[in-house]
Amino acid sequence: MRICHLAAGAGSMQCGACKRDSAMARSLIARGHDVQIVPLYTPLHIEGDDPPPMTRVRLGALNAYAQQVSGIFAHLPRPLARLLDNEALLRAVSRFAVRTRPAQVGPMTVSVLRGIDGRQRTEFEHLLRFIEEEARPDVVGIANSLLSAVAPVVKQRLGLRIFCEVKGEDGFIEGTPEPYRSEALELMRHNARFIDRFTAPNRACAELMADLLQVEPERFEVVRSIVDRVLPLPGSERIRDPFTIGYLSVITPRKGLHLLVEAIGSIVREGCDARLLVAGQVLDRGYWREIRREVRRKGLRDRFDYLGEIDFETKLKFLRSLSAFCQPSILPEALGTASLEAMAAGVPIVAPGEGAFPEMLGLTEGGLLFEPRKVSSLVAAIAWLMNDPEGADRLGISGINGTRRYFSGEQAARQMESMLDSMTGKVSLKGAEAYGEETVQVGKE
Repeated sequence: MRICHLAAGAGSMQCGACKRDSAMARSLIARGHDVQIVPLYTPLHIEGDDPPPMTRVRLGALNAYAQQVSGIFAHLPRPLARLLDNEALLRAVSRFAVRTRPAQVGPMTVSVLRGIDGRQRTEFEHLLRFIEEEARPDVVGIANSLLSAVAPVVKQRLGLRIFCEVKGEDGFIEGTPEPYRSEALELMRHNARFIDRFTAPNRACAELMADLLQVEPERFEVVRSIVDRVLPLPGSERIRDPFTIGYLSVITPRKGLHLLVEAIGSIVREGCDARLLVAGQVLDRGYWREIRREVRRKGLRDRFDYLGEIDFETKLKFLRSLSAFCQPSILPEALGTASLEAMAAGVPIVAPGEGAFPEMLGLTEGGLLFEPRKVSSLVAAIAWLMNDPEGADRLGISGINGTRRYFSGEQAARQMESMLDSMTGKVSLKGAEAYGEETVQVGKE
């Protein structure tokens, strides 16, 4: 099957959605499909040296923003507009763009969701021409519902089948102020009517987004996340002393690093030897300054290390230097990619009991859940891992086995292939293998 997948790039930022998109493409290609990723806004951040087939950036962020500011930019000569889509330039400006909050981009969010009826109509027309004349796919994939404006025109002009992944866009919409929030939601629901099938990384995300988009649950299927880039070192053992807990994510309030700092402070006050190792891009500098002040106030300066943004090889070393990993988000996570990578490396995780994590840990048994946003519950979970190192080791081994079994590229590709076959009416031999195994429809057991 020939698949054209439209994916929102993250530029310079580490991005769980980018990892999922590229891993899925590689896995589908391995099963004989022709997959091409089309980055939108900015380039994708791809780890490793085997990126999937990828075009240049379309609907570039600089052109889209300029056309939002003034209609004059919609009439730029194409060679000049192409200069604004330069990959190096887009990566550079993305370092500033990722700090932009939903509340600051309400008008542009609404305009982009209007597609060819919005201010970015010129960019959408170029994208549609590319799909029709160059990509010529059997199926068009959309990486998230905020990109759904392409669906109506692809369906009406080209008559193609369309699937859309959802990855927690509800958080972005919730952070958008009125009247833009209501307008954006209305447009997303309108666009959803032209989408044949939706996929979600877990049942919780599927149910939430089906309700948000007012889509029949039967049009949603669960296609789990993929972790295919982190492997445990043969014979390596989990670090026990000093007990080192890791955090790897962007640094912004919704990711909950402040909860983890408070928890480590409580543990150290009880006389335990614990360290906190943090990595990730700072998106909110005011929040980061407050984190550093809290570290000093709690006397944790000698127990707190910040590695900054890290590349793939450094991430492997980071994970293998940990006793445990924590993703303390204060809002539900749709993907939980960092936690999957930690479990794949044999590190037990501690995560809030909402969003992706109850289903994830129910399958892998690779860690512990704590009550969301409750520091005392987080402290108890970390203390359990510290006080029962053999039990923590067992969780680490379960995490390795569980991620290989339930979150491999092969497994996710079979789930996706099953959905594509049923959507298009084609049942390939490989697709038939997946029926009855791991594909889960919302509302069905």
